[in-house]
Amino acid sequence: NHQATGGIPREIRLLKRGNMTSPGEVMSPGAIAAFDHRPGRFELPPGHSEGDRRAALAHWIADKENVLTWRSIVNRVWLYHFGRGIVDSPNDFGRMGQLPSHPELFDWLAIEFRDGTQSFKNLHRLLCTSSTYRQVSTENPQFSEIDSGNVSLWRMNRRRLEAEEIRDAILQVSGKLTFDMYGPGFQDFVIEKPEHSPHYKYDLYDPNDSKSHRRSIYRFIVRSQQQPFLTTMDCADPSMQVPKRNQTITSLQALSLLNNRFIVAMSESFADRLEHDAANIPDRIRQAVGLAFGRSPSEQEHRILTEFAAEQGLQNACRLIFNLNEFVFVD
Repeated sequence: NHQATGGIPREIRLLKRGNMTSPGEVMSPGAIAAFDHRPGRFELPPGHSEGDRRAALAHWIADKENVLTWRSIVNRVWLYHFGRGIVDSPNDFGRMGQLPSHPELFDWLAIEFRDGTQSFKNLHRLLCTSSTYRQVSTENPQFSEIDSGNVSLWRMNRRRLEAEEIRDAILQVSGKLTFDMYGPGFQDFVIEKPEHSPHYKYDLYDPNDSKSHRRSIYRFIVRSQQQPFLTTMDCADPSMQVPKRNQTITSLQALSLLNNRFIVAMSESFADRLEHDAANIPDRIRQAVGLAFGRSPSEQEHRILTEFAAEQGLQNACRLIFNLNEFVFVD
């Protein structure tokens, strides 16, 4: 029965061996009894509402003594910034999961977050201003021989941008990214046969449609059919729980960054932006490198890219820049 209850909790009975035809005793609301920071059963008065149960669960999760909550939070934020969690199995802190690589640091971060402001901005700031985060990703043969997996964090892990970040970065550099917030998401596909079995045709979508030039967080996600370009860039399967994304390097990624219709369209927009802002090819190349990498090109880079743009066209030079490692990797 999935009808609305009007805020009154439904009666839940134990179904022995899952048999719905022989319900057992009435079950009371509660959480996981293995944790002892609060009673496993919620002590609620008779006639309580559905909201009371939800509040009881929220208080159980956010209890200061529930160490799992605070450790899980800081571990996921750490994973986002460093590419590897202090516990490298972010969805499993149990016996089958990984042990923390830095247990003392792990506990300190959890307590600092719990007993401080509980501000995610402050947590991000704490990690990003640390000397560990600000390390370069350069290899050291001596250290690599001892700790090839960089578990001890003697360097920064080299990390490729996630699929959505690559898309947003390309839009930003091309001058097409719009920062409209809220409201319905955008669709980067065309729906065929909606009256029967919908076909989501990503190849029929117009990459120059300005309504789709919002940040990827506003993308309408079809769980049954993934977006080909983002999937090639290791975007997570939206129909599954994915605690940590894969990071692969394949020939399909290189081909997509060269030939995908979105890339071709944004290369044209990038070239138009450069032609509007700079008077000649050398200046346009200098501005292109500044926009894409946040720095000035070296003499060799400037000479090679200028010659390439003169021979192959500015649009193809922009496509080349999108394909450089420095554009898609965080060093």
